[in-house]
Amino acid sequence: MKRTYLSIPSKAVGRPLEMLVFGHRGKPLLVFPSSSGRFFDFENFAMIETIGPFIHDGKVQVYCVDGLDHESWFANAHPADKARRANDYDWAITHDVVPFIIEDGHPGAGIAVTGVSFGAYHSANFFLRHPDLFDIALCMSGNYSISFAVGDFRNDDVFYNDPLMYLPGLQDPWYLDNLRRDLLIMCAGQGPWEEWNGEAAAVSAHLNAKNVPHLFDLWGPDVAHDWPWWKRMIVHFLGKLDRAGFLTNNGRLTRLDVTGFLNNYPHL
Repeated sequence: MKRTYLSIPSKAVGRPLEMLVFGHRGKPLLVFPSSSGRFFDFENFAMIETIGPFIHDGKVQVYCVDGLDHESWFANAHPADKARRANDYDWAITHDVVPFIIEDGHPGAGIAVTGVSFGAYHSANFFLRHPDLFDIALCMSGNYSISFAVGDFRNDDVFYNDPLMYLPGLQDPWYLDNLRRDLLIMCAGQGPWEEWNGEAAAVSAHLNAKNVPHLFDLWGPDVAHDWPWWKRMIVHFLGKLDRAGFLTNNGRLTRLDVTGFLNNYPHL
């Protein structure tokens, strides 16, 4: 398997963002680490090995980017400073990392995003805020609010980084039209340490109210908030996406693609 270490310059962050890239072609899959995690976590927890067949076969090319949680939502700082630093990270991903991925052999592609736990929050938030850049989000066992990090403090930077705050009032046709041609998948178990399914259900309800297609898939009471189950989940969903024909080098989903996937999901 081709494995490449990269350092992507970012003026917004104030230093380069480290990244590991696995594979040579296929759907670009941007991986966000979990809370205060690092770019090498997906490899260290054997997720890369788990999805190795998809990488070897050129179905996905995986970009594991570094996080900035320890300087934003998990920092010992005022909530306004946390949110401001989160916006720096947003700028770095959308203006430094995404252009690099597109230029790395994926012209015209929609980028898929994924992550577990707080990495799922990042995946969903980037997907919802930038539906023109990201067309698939696979969010495993995620939380979908940053209220735990800001308490009662609110400003625009906080508001627009919390899906449970901004989704209820989302009316902009540009966002809604783009979201309706994209595919958000939220999956979690109902077993030990799965504490945020209520937040996922709330996101699903808000999207349903706006006719935004998505998949909210709860697994059984034996399914825990842990790596062995996330390995099963990612293989399960990559298999479904592959059989739907979505894992292509330069592809971008359409509304018809998403509708067909959701209608045929049980049979894929």
